[in-house]
Amino acid sequence: MIHPDTELRPACEAIGLGVFATRAIPRGTIVWVLDELDQRFIPQRVRALPSGYHELLERYAYLNARGERVLCWDLARWVNHSCDANVLSSGWEVDVAVRDIAAGEEITNDYGCLNLERSFRCECGRPDCRGRIDPADFELLADHWDARVREAFRFVSRVPQPLWPYVPNTRTVSAAARRPERLPSIRLHRFDANPVTAARSRERRTA
Repeated sequence: MIHPDTELRPACEAIGLGVFATRAIPRGTIVWVLDELDQRFIPQRVRALPSGYHELLERYAYLNARGERVLCWDLARWVNHSCDANVLSSGWEVDVAVRDIAAGEEITNDYGCLNLERSFRCECGRPDCRGRIDPADFELLADHWDARVREAFRFVSRVPQPLWPYVPNTRTVSAAARRPERLPSIRLHRFDANPVTAARSRERRTA
């Protein structure tokens, strides 16, 4: 579920539609939560769908650590990529504003953390644009994303949180706001097709 103070409108000709803040959203605000209305498609279900659905899922869904395609039911599926994203994912299914977002500013995330299966050319136009977003970016940038999210988490309990009723683990999130260093790494979301190495990797990440 995306933050209520957002709307869908054209971003630019190259990208198409995007999600924009209708009011100022301060750093530390939970901007997106994986909720009970978001659909999760296991690989068997995806394979059973007519081929036309595969393209739609590839465009609008993301791949989670279990290999499921997650399709957001609301505006969240139109959030665009930026190499200087103002919203980043935590080690839980909660995305947080890592800087103040002005009214009228586009809400962006870094697609490098979405378990990409192929690279794509970036159109974000930021001064630090990587030019090409690659599946290898996940591991290369995970520490950087973690640091930005942990810094933003210090403000979680200080700003309005309209999505709080939809956060599934509010006590744990509140505890992390007091001790951001305990926030789990975004590497928990990394998909590994090998179930044995994936299980070992998750054990290392949570140790």
